[in-house]
Formats: sequence, C-alpha cells, structure tokens
Amino acid sequence: MDILKKENHFKPIEITPASSLELPDFRELWEYRGLVYLLIRRDIMLRFQQTAIGFLWVIIQPLLLMLIFNMVFGILVKVPTDGIPFPLFFLSAFIVWQFFTQVINSSAQSLVGNINVIIKSYFPRLALPLSAVAGALVDYAVSFIVLLILLLVDGQFPVTIRYLLLPFLLILTTLFASGVGLLFGALMVVFRDMKNLLTYILMIWMYLTPIMYPITLVPDKYKVYFYLNPLTGLLGAYRWVFFKLGDFPRADYLLVSSLVAVAIWLFGAVVFRSMENKIADVL
Repeated sequence: MDILKKENHFKPIEITPASSLELPDFRELWEYRGLVYLLIRRDIMLRFQQTAIGFLWVIIQPLLLMLIFNMVFGILVKVPTDGIPFPLFFLSAFIVWQFFTQVINSSAQSLVGNINVIIKSYFPRLALPLSAVAGALVDYAVSFIVLLILLLVDGQFPVTIRYLLLPFLLILTTLFASGVGLLFGALMVVFRDMKNLLTYILMIWMYLTPIMYPITLVPDKYKVYFYLNPLTGLLGAYRWVFFKLGDFPRADYLLVSSLVAVAIWLFGAVVFRSMENKIADVL
C-alpha cells in the first residue's frame, strides 16, 4: 500500500475508458514495477504459509500423480511410449500442464480475489495476473529440476544443446496460459460461475492433450484438430528436447500452435483491458 500511495502522491491519475481494441498499457505497468514485485513476493509467501512441509508440496504433487498414472497407463493399460519409461514420459508433459493450469487459475481468480485492494487504490490491474505468472514460474522451475534429476539418474537422456529451445517453448506456453487466464479473469468479474465452468474445461482439456499418451496414437485424420490445441505442438517439442522423441516437431504444426497461442493472448489481453477500468464498479 505504501508503494501505491507514493506513486499516486507525485502525479494525478486520470482513468479513461479503454477502446474496444486496446492492449494493456505496458509503460504504465513498468512504472508500477515495485508493486509487481511486492505482489509476486506476497503470492509466493501466502501459498506456503501455515503448511507443514512448505514448498515440498510442489515436488510431491507431480511425483504422486506420476505414480498413479504409471500404475494405470504404464502398467495396466501399457500405453506405448516409444521406449521411454512411462514415469518420465508422463512427468515431462505433466509439469508443463501443471504450470499451464496454475497460470490460468491464478490469473483468472486474481481480480475477484483482490477486491479490497482494487476498490481502494488505483494501479494497473494487469499487475495481478502478472504476479500469478511469476509464482507459477517458480513452481515450474522446481518441478523441472526434479525431472532433470530423474532424467540424469535414468542415464539414457543426457542434457544436450536441444535444451536451448526450452526458453522459447516456455515463453509460448506462458503466453497461451496467460491469454486464457486474462480472458477468464475478465469474464469472472461479471459471471462468477465461470470459475466452475473453467474447472470442467481444464478437466476435459487435460484428456484431449497428449500428456498420458503419445500423439502417434491419434489417427492421422484427427491430428490436425489436436494441433489446434497449442499444447499439443508444444508438448511434442518439450519431449523432443528431453528425449529426442522422433524427428524435430513438424514446423507447420508448431507454427500453428505458436500462432494460436499468440492470438489467444492478444484476445485475452484486449478483453482484459476493456474490462480494466470497469472492474471496481462491477465488483
């Protein structure tokens, strides 16, 4: 709150309605970078406050699900994974999915979860979902280290120059997840039942994404529909980095995934911006 008072003390702020096709003001967001840092720190500390094992939950959750899905899909169903141990095959995609859903859920609920701050002070509302993205990145970094340790222990999959592709893939994943989160965040302000709808959407989305199974199991005539889901191409690229599974992901499929991810972020950002100056009144 001190940061907000300091910023508002030096210059008056005029709030004008955003046009229907206006992106968030990133210059203004940079001016409030101190607030963004404060929100990031607050979100991370609150997540592990009053917990017995703290950040270890970040490690336990993917490992526990890995064991469960390995029992079902790796041992009972025996899903083919092209020679890759199923636990590693699953975990390489699940940590991306976990990051993806965490960004969406945290971003979508960042506005309605900070009503008291929003109605009392002015600041760029984009700072709230942005802090959620940063917190999710911390969790992903921890999960990635766990996966990397398991890969090195297995011994079949050394770290190679392919890992240089990971930052690019992570940026695309973040853009896509953030765009979906911004869209639902704006809608959730007006329609609170969007929270329940989002839960079901993500549940169905998970099974339509090749996390527990390889894309090679999907018939060729349906693959183009799967690649309309940007995560399909992205997960294929992640697995190519970790395992060199098959050839380099098809450029056309990866391009489609990238274009859809960027388009969804732009759409989500525009919708969020159109709601930004109305949020306090609606809430």
